Amino acid sequence: MKNVLRDRAGFSLPEFLAYSSVSRALRPYRRVPHFAIGLVLENWERKTSYVQAAVMFIDRKSDYRYQEHVKIFDETRAGTHIEAVMDMLQHKQTIILFRSEEAIPEDLRYALDIVVKVEPPDVRQVRGVVRWGYRTTVTDDQADALINCDWRRLKLAMTWGRPMPRVLGIVEKMVRAGAPSVPNAPTRTGEVLADIRLEDMEGYGDAKVWGLDLARDLEDWRAGKITWDDVDRGVLLSGPPGTGKTIFAKALAASCNATLFATSYARWQAKGNLNDFLKAMHKSFRDAKNSAPSILFLDEIDAFGSRERTNSSNASYDMKAITGLLESLDGLEGREGVIVVAASNHPDKIDEAILRSGRLDRHVRIPLPDLRARAAIFKMHLRGAFDEGRCESFAELSEGASGADIQKIVRNARRRARGLRRPVTVADVLLHLPIPAPIPPDTMRVNAVHEIGHAVVGAVLGMDLVSVEISSRILLTTQNQPVGKATFGRRSWARRTKAHYLDAIAMGLGGMAAEQLLLGCHDDGVAGGRGSDLYDATRTAILLDRSFGMGDGLASLGDIAEAPMIDISRMDRSVIARADKILLEQLERATEILERHRSVCERLVDALVAGLELSGQEVLDALDEEARSEPRALGNPARRISR
Repeated sequence: MKNVLRDRAGFSLPEFLAYSSVSRALRPYRRVPHFAIGLVLENWERKTSYVQAAVMFIDRKSDYRYQEHVKIFDETRAGTHIEAVMDMLQHKQTIILFRSEEAIPEDLRYALDIVVKVEPPDVRQVRGVVRWGYRTTVTDDQADALINCDWRRLKLAMTWGRPMPRVLGIVEKMVRAGAPSVPNAPTRTGEVLADIRLEDMEGYGDAKVWGLDLARDLEDWRAGKITWDDVDRGVLLSGPPGTGKTIFAKALAASCNATLFATSYARWQAKGNLNDFLKAMHKSFRDAKNSAPSILFLDEIDAFGSRERTNSSNASYDMKAITGLLESLDGLEGREGVIVVAASNHPDKIDEAILRSGRLDRHVRIPLPDLRARAAIFKMHLRGAFDEGRCESFAELSEGASGADIQKIVRNARRRARGLRRPVTVADVLLHLPIPAPIPPDTMRVNAVHEIGHAVVGAVLGMDLVSVEISSRILLTTQNQPVGKATFGRRSWARRTKAHYLDAIAMGLGGMAAEQLLLGCHDDGVAGGRGSDLYDATRTAILLDRSFGMGDGLASLGDIAEAPMIDISRMDRSVIARADKILLEQLERATEILERHRSVCERLVDALVAGLELSGQEVLDALDEEARSEPRALGNPARRISR
């Protein structure tokens, strides 16, 4: 604050607080002579104070020509505002304020050097600003009241010459009298989003069923028909990015008529050191409890990691952070009325204690939307602009798209229509749909060979094959699309012995074996990072040998499931050689299985290329038919192959 004039015209405590937040967010740009920055405000109703603060950041000498270098972007008049912003960008330094990241037009993003989310001031900032500007001190509670009160009312209380203690007294009276605070963004305030309800959403499967059950339970709890012990305390939502976990939390809060608080590990960590992190965490739970019934949404909860796999250099920090979360989830005083909804793209990385009973003991997976769900998502975002038939046609053209992808398609279509000053049309939507590209027939056959290799090896080894399928096209604008898969059921009570893991490795290498057997060699599609056949098989072999005591020795390195393989190999230089021996043996075993059933594999490949999908029963029937047709003298090979 050393470059700020205390007697700046129009400035009082709200503007100084806004300046402290802007200055902190833009610290890297303090000495940069040229920039175009977008500021996203959590507290949009305070935008006037933030405009003055942004002008002060650019213009510390009160040259009012700089007023035009800062602008509030009105997304409701995006067309005319973009033109004005284009003129502004000719200045050396430009700052544009946005309500949310979603409100930033795609074209305008390219013109901005960076988009920064401005966090509201914390208690420490408020105390520092008051001490600097008014030569007095405030308590933590008083600072918290200054943060959360209506800044317009606060400015009225800051009459010229009025002592700060009296201002604080007025603010405290406002809080006690229930003076309306400034509504914040939905992610902070707990505003109920009534425009999106769970009842109207498709594609959420078990998550939707759980959410509607929770809404009924909360209604009964409010009516006194059941106690809080009868209500689910929390749920973990997992699934690929873009499947709508955040939207689900908003819709759940609306259906439950509950207050929504959204936060994350990163938001808590941004507050400062470990002590500030824990204070921010406890405050989120306290705010949610004070507004019960409420939904506390914790995004990317896997960022906490696991105490079993924590990096030694950060072990103390991580353990204290996880312990703090467990304490908040349990709560010595309970958290009656607070439902915790956590989201994760990597549920396997979450500490097991977080998922125990009474915490996040229910796990629901949200898959990518199917055809029906995609049609419903289009209908929801298009707000009745087209009938169900047209939405279904859009859905057919968006195979593999997530809910977030569809939302972006509709947003871009609406933006185009607004620019042309007319309602959205079919052409607007089609223009922004992902471009489908047909997969060449030769490539489809390679994919079919690979997937049939997995399917046949798994079926012969007694695994529960559900289906095998390949794709006939991919979307050029979507990354990481699977072009085929063999799906197996998981047995709940299966013993995971050495034989179990060897079977899993053999099945995982079945695609490579099939390519080598039927095509002469395999390509690089079998290798790569996490999720690739060879990577997963290698990791399983290492776990079998060095973690589960199923190799040549019994010494175990413990839980190394998530440890980088390069680190494991440094700890034990012989581990790769032993894993390679296991892999070669199981590749040979998979090849032997496929060689014995080669004619069936070739027929199944033809059928898969023609129909794109086969059920597990169809694969089993083909193997059974082959077994019945072969002479018993040949041994009539069973489906189970010896190890």
